[in-house]
Amino acid sequence: MRKLFLFIIALATSTVGYAQNELAVATLQHGDDVSVFNGASALDNAHKASADGDVITLSAGVFNATPITKSVSIYGAGFEENSETNTAVTKINGQVYLGTEGGEILTGVHLEGLFFNSSVTKNVALEKFEMRGCYVNGNLSIGANSNTVIKNSVVTGKIEGANQVATNCLIENCWVGGDINTFDASSSVKIDHCIACGFVGPYLCQNSIFPYYWVGAYYDRAVFANTEGATVYNCIFRNFSYNNQEKNDFHSCYAVDIKGIFTDAENASYSATRTFEIQQPETWIGTDGKQIGIREGWSKVPATPVVKNLQLKVEGKTLKVTYDAQVR
Repeated sequence: MRKLFLFIIALATSTVGYAQNELAVATLQHGDDVSVFNGASALDNAHKASADGDVITLSAGVFNATPITKSVSIYGAGFEENSETNTAVTKINGQVYLGTEGGEILTGVHLEGLFFNSSVTKNVALEKFEMRGCYVNGNLSIGANSNTVIKNSVVTGKIEGANQVATNCLIENCWVGGDINTFDASSSVKIDHCIACGFVGPYLCQNSIFPYYWVGAYYDRAVFANTEGATVYNCIFRNFSYNNQEKNDFHSCYAVDIKGIFTDAENASYSATRTFEIQQPETWIGTDGKQIGIREGWSKVPATPVVKNLQLKVEGKTLKVTYDAQVR
């Protein structure tokens, strides 16, 4: 209970600091100790002061990027501003590197509610890496990894594997603008309830929408054009014969013209206001009984609580804080 109290107080302090001073604020929680850092370098300073297992909470605002070399959890206010869900934007300015080049495996990094305005790139193998409710304006390069979860996120570029092995890698309820096809062929990668707009490798793909199809000299320039060994269940493709049918395993898939997939647009491009509703939700059903695509299970809201009715009062050397904290 005390840890939760400190976490909420830290978040409240961050909110107040940003509102009053228009400063980016990072709050570091180390056990029962809480430290607050201000300014564009607040994330970097909080990370330097952190230890494995610590939690860093960021206010809305812009923070300079810093290499993440410790097993920390970093929570932001969100990657898109939305008054209905009480989310704001926590922007990380610059490329983010995971681990120190030439270092050991980086374990247990958790990133949530963050907008990265550049790529996120690994320097070492990752274990138990999680990215939830984030926006990566570039490539997400995770290379060799195990027990990875990428969920409810937007990646405008590629999710790259650098021809290395991924074990138990889950990409779920994500919109990916580029390819997901460079993990070693022996990898166990699952793409579930996603919209993936580029080439895809020999992975387990289900309940997803794959809109890529290049009309040109090559009839097979589509999602699995260069792939052998993919297993595909209950997915939607553009209106074409499934390319490399004899080299990949398709089950209960649909071929739909791009203009006939979504109700809110005639393409698969991402925007903050899109709902990605599909035109036949009762027919295009996934292996789990839910409609194909990202709509069911899609959320941009980070797991941090919403602090309301915050009041601070100084009495002598004591700071009294009253607030209402609501779980999102």
